[in-house]
Amino acid sequence: MTLLTGLLVVAMSIPLIVVFRSYQYDRLSLGLERDALVISGDLASIPPTQWPALVNSYEGRTGVRVTVVDAQSKVLTDSEGAVVGSDFQRTEMTSALKGGIAAGVRYSTTLNTELRYVAVPIKNGSQVIGAVRLSVPETEVQQDVRALVFALITILALVLVAALLASWGLARALSRPLARLTDGASRVGEDPSARVGNVKGPREVQDVADALDETAEKLDSMLDRSRAVAADASHHLRTPLAAMRLRLETIADTTHDADTAAQAEAATLEVDRLTRRVDQVLALATAETAAQTVIVDVGESAHTRTIDWEGLAAARGVELFCDYVSAPVRTPIGEVERILDELVGNALDYAHAEVQIHVTDDGQHVRLVVRDDGPGIPIDERESVFTRFKRGSQSVPGGTGLGLALVRQAAIASGGDVQIVDSPVGACFEVSWPSLADTDQSEHKDARS
Repeated sequence: MTLLTGLLVVAMSIPLIVVFRSYQYDRLSLGLERDALVISGDLASIPPTQWPALVNSYEGRTGVRVTVVDAQSKVLTDSEGAVVGSDFQRTEMTSALKGGIAAGVRYSTTLNTELRYVAVPIKNGSQVIGAVRLSVPETEVQQDVRALVFALITILALVLVAALLASWGLARALSRPLARLTDGASRVGEDPSARVGNVKGPREVQDVADALDETAEKLDSMLDRSRAVAADASHHLRTPLAAMRLRLETIADTTHDADTAAQAEAATLEVDRLTRRVDQVLALATAETAAQTVIVDVGESAHTRTIDWEGLAAARGVELFCDYVSAPVRTPIGEVERILDELVGNALDYAHAEVQIHVTDDGQHVRLVVRDDGPGIPIDERESVFTRFKRGSQSVPGGTGLGLALVRQAAIASGGDVQIVDSPVGACFEVSWPSLADTDQSEHKDARS
């Protein structure tokens, strides 16, 4: 708006200045001609002895030189002191003594400059008794015109500044409500229970804010229902699975048939796997509905989860190594632990001898790296493995393709992201979040099991 206003003022100013400059030159020329005719009439009506006083008075008021000659072009009086009786042969005087009016601009050899002049006859009745010439150096005329043009430019500049200030004020009056609307919409995006409220702006902007609040209220209600359904599903699915596992354990412990005991133990493993899959599906269903966020130390969580996974790792002959620093991030409740469990569990499924966990914080990003020494993931599959129910060509039997999809969804819900990075051996997953702490406040710790 400011640029448009400035362009409009400039576009109008250029032709206005050109026309104004031309008008000033015409006005000065016409003013000289008018004054010359008036002075000629006055001289014709008064005695010649009073002519010097009239001529000198006019020059004193205007600064314009006045020269009066008789019919033979002899100087009768001159406001700048030309000798009375001296010849004053000038082209314009010759034209005026013939009864005409001469006006224009010519070069003066005596003054060595351009001269603007008007010469008119002095008549007594129909007889020409002399001529009067008004003249002024063109430089003075140009100075006067430039002064007027400068004044006009100054006025236009003030108009431009006023227009820019008005444009800026109008733009601010419109942008502030929009900025408040943007902030409110961002809050609603982060927390559906938040509301935009009153943005104190134009009615149309407030209408948008009200529509956003209405949509947020509906969305919040839908999310509440989703959380309730997920909680009910979790209870109704886990309870029978837990009961089934207890029954299978009882069968395995009490039966005397080795084959039956083996089948019961195998069924118990399947129930455990089914329980984990149920947890994954419920986590995917609720990952985007958990609006409440907390500050979680990724380093401490990695250390704690490493201890929890030590038993399974030892049973599989895999060494867990955790290298971490204190690295706080803001994330929905349980997301960091869920990401760690999925990545560590996945690494243990594929590792030959070692799983490494690293947590770093460079002051801008917190990075969690989980690396195994297994077969790795081909480059052309590194993106597709994060798709639900999509498994890689090197995957072990028994999976469903939900674990890595859950990791990506949980990372994004936490304001971060996950990717597979190059590694000399095996697969290497890197999860990153915006950092909440400076690196110089991080304390390095090691844990090996």
